[in-house]
Amino acid sequence: MSQISRYPLIKPWNWGYHGTVTQITSKDGSIEIPLKEKNKSIPLDEFVSEYVPALKDQAKFELKPYLFTGILQTIYLSAADFSKKFPVFYGREIVEFSDKGVCTADWVMPAWETKYQLNKETASFDKVNFNKDEVETHPEGWPRLQPRTRYLTESELASVHQDDRPLVVCCHGLAGGSHEPIIRSLTQNLTRSGRFEVVVLNTRGCARSKITTRNLFTAFHTMDLREFVNKEHAKTPNRKIYAVGFSFGATMLANYLGEEGEKTPITAAAVLCNPWDMVQSGIKTSDDFWTKNIFSKKIVDFLTRVVKVNMAELEVPEGSKPDHTPTVKNPSYYTFTRSNLEKGKDFQYISDFDDIFTAPALGFKSALEYYAAAGSIHRLPDIKVPLLVMNSTDDPVVGSDPIPDHVIDSNKHLLLCETDIGGHLAYLDKNDDSWSTKQISDFFEKFDEYAL
Repeated sequence: MSQISRYPLIKPWNWGYHGTVTQITSKDGSIEIPLKEKNKSIPLDEFVSEYVPALKDQAKFELKPYLFTGILQTIYLSAADFSKKFPVFYGREIVEFSDKGVCTADWVMPAWETKYQLNKETASFDKVNFNKDEVETHPEGWPRLQPRTRYLTESELASVHQDDRPLVVCCHGLAGGSHEPIIRSLTQNLTRSGRFEVVVLNTRGCARSKITTRNLFTAFHTMDLREFVNKEHAKTPNRKIYAVGFSFGATMLANYLGEEGEKTPITAAAVLCNPWDMVQSGIKTSDDFWTKNIFSKKIVDFLTRVVKVNMAELEVPEGSKPDHTPTVKNPSYYTFTRSNLEKGKDFQYISDFDDIFTAPALGFKSALEYYAAAGSIHRLPDIKVPLLVMNSTDDPVVGSDPIPDHVIDSNKHLLLCETDIGGHLAYLDKNDDSWSTKQISDFFEKFDEYAL
């Protein structure tokens, strides 16, 4: 692991809004991508350079001028009003898993733009009829949903499940869901051409979902993605499935891909701003001045709130001991007591939450020990599908050195497109659009069009 800087990520020589892409591959180059054109193939890095030229080596791009540092980009993404940007409609499905737990899948519904008379300039729509349909489909006892999101009727759900277009599965960040501006930006881009069916898989307890079993998501929680993807593949074995992960969702996706190796039905994937080394990102979010004061508190408050609103399912009696040795595969949530929840009021860092709740449940002594084991950098060498990786060196959450060279050298399936500006998940241009989601969408479009 590279040396971790505990100081604020301030690099005046890297300030600005003109960015450069640097492509990084293994020392042996990239995996060959078979093309639909007979008997032809092309290395992954050359494929991206040819078909997604904005990501070719040394390509230039321009972001919003007054967001001239990664910190400003990241703050703006989390604080600005994007309510009229990316007006995506979602139809929600409650997905039940083999352990009787649930998460929610929010399917992008482009046809609802016509049904509810969306004005794309103002983002206004027919709220009277939408709200009427929302009330009629909303299950009793479930939280109200984010704007432009409602539960699917049985006939709508059947139509979604009969769709045989290539599927893109989106995995959101730690405190997010389908409603996030960055997620809506990508899902809007992906659905413009009509080539893909697109779904956001909200992790348990996120995006106003409920937790129905004593099982909370962690970086190791790849089983829901695995079950969901396998179920979709079994319904339509011949259609391609793609996946994209953002931040913590990128960690979960990369861990899943490494665990599955060649067994995954996913054809190709992309990850944006993945904190590959969770020790590094954990220290950044606890010790870096800007990150700990601006970002950590917001995230840890969200995590604590998830536990609080789901205590009916998660709570255990005071003084509880594990009834078995906790492990990653067989957790024990014995620390989810009312007194520990009260401590959450004083949490300042993500590691505070993980020290009390996540690490003990998985059998680790501390958050740092959990981070050391859970980082997807350990499973990266076993990923066996073409993987587009985008990280920025001015990311205040991940740090300036996301993947050491020797790890990149271990896998020809990986193409790292490293940028010198962009912040954490932001990459906002002068129109408040995300430059990064356009490139990810373009990658999947061209991969599906030209790759065999």
